[in-house]
Amino acid sequence: MRLVVDAKRAREVSAAPIELDMEFAEEGGEAPTPYEVLLQAAMNGDSRRFTRQDGIEEAWRIMQPLLDDPPPVHPYKPGSWGPKEADALLAGYGHWRGPWIGP
Repeated sequence: MRLVVDAKRAREVSAAPIELDMEFAEEGGEAPTPYEVLLQAAMNGDSRRFTRQDGIEEAWRIMQPLLDDPPPVHPYKPGSWGPKEADALLAGYGHWRGPWIGP
């Protein structure tokens, strides 16, 4: 990490940039990797970082039909808001609100 501050040194007339550098590895070690965090949580019995079985089953319940019979792919112009067919996804639930672009 590098922090640059303007500070007045002793015997100087005006402030000048001073660079304050710190290496995290030298000052307190590196942070654990995500795998190490999960492994530590598992060893401690901390289940907050893990999905419950019912959550996994619900995700599969929703996703499996899409994997078994994927919907068609609708091409659209790059930079646009997507294909017109996407508007049908909200049928019966209101409508899409386009972005507000100020003057």
